[in-house]
Amino acid sequence: MKKILLSTYIIKVLDNRNNEQILSRFNGSHDFLKFFEKYLNEIFLQIKNVSDISGTNLLHLTLESPPNYDLINRRIFGYFHAGISGDQYQIRDLDTLHDLLNVETSHVALRKLFFYIQLPNGKKSGALVLQRKAKFGIKTILSKTINTYMKEQGYQLYHVEINNILHERVYEKMIEQGNLRKIQLIKKRIPSTIEEYYSNGQEPNEIPGKLTTTMSSSTSLPESYRKFVNFFYRRDNMTRIEIKDIDQEFDEIEFELELNGKKKTFYIANKNRIQPDIDVTSEIEFDKEGNPTINSFLSQCEELVRDVIEIQPPNV
Repeated sequence: MKKILLSTYIIKVLDNRNNEQILSRFNGSHDFLKFFEKYLNEIFLQIKNVSDISGTNLLHLTLESPPNYDLINRRIFGYFHAGISGDQYQIRDLDTLHDLLNVETSHVALRKLFFYIQLPNGKKSGALVLQRKAKFGIKTILSKTINTYMKEQGYQLYHVEINNILHERVYEKMIEQGNLRKIQLIKKRIPSTIEEYYSNGQEPNEIPGKLTTTMSSSTSLPESYRKFVNFFYRRDNMTRIEIKDIDQEFDEIEFELELNGKKKTFYIANKNRIQPDIDVTSEIEFDKEGNPTINSFLSQCEELVRDVIEIQPPNV
């Protein structure tokens, strides 16, 4: 059975000074939920595409069918269709070894991916849950196409921001049950000279590159190291980390956890750098054809939303 992976995001609307807007009345009186509804209707009627990072392939986004609009509870959910074009290759039957299709650069193979968005009234952030398949996700193309659409609709002073959110269950499970494989203490500031250091109020300057102190183990670092990273990770709003008994201040602490062969790097000063994939396979119900049911998707998304933005989900 293929894994069902869900990723959680915070979605916001900001003005050209990066001031966060109230989603239900950005631009004074416009509701972003209604705007998102119009955007979905647009990509259902006309597939959207953007270039990938390499600039050689195109990422495509559309909808399998019109999504479900629950405007009373301020949520929308359904299935995106997303894929990549630009390569030429053949599709071959593994049993017969017969070629089934010659894929041209103008062809695109679309994947079906569930999405769920909830935008509470009167708040500056909403919750977005996107399904991922293996290494394929749609955050990048969603962000690019919705911002392009916003400009096309005349909202020149605003842009949409979609940020990764680390679900607490992922970290809790890995820190409690996994192995701590590596810790890196990273320093990005150093004085050029002692005179400059004192003339600058003893504040070292930012330098290109970084100085890194690494502690690693082929199995797992001792329990004291686990307590060390757990202590700092649970503290909020840390940009500089002062560590007692070490005569240094660090700009970042990175640490790697491994559980069941899967490794994740966590960041203390910049937690948003990690892309969390939450495996919900065991919690999903499947229909007779082996497809996940939409109700079980909804149940899992609502559970994630509770943890992300702390709103009470509606009853299904």
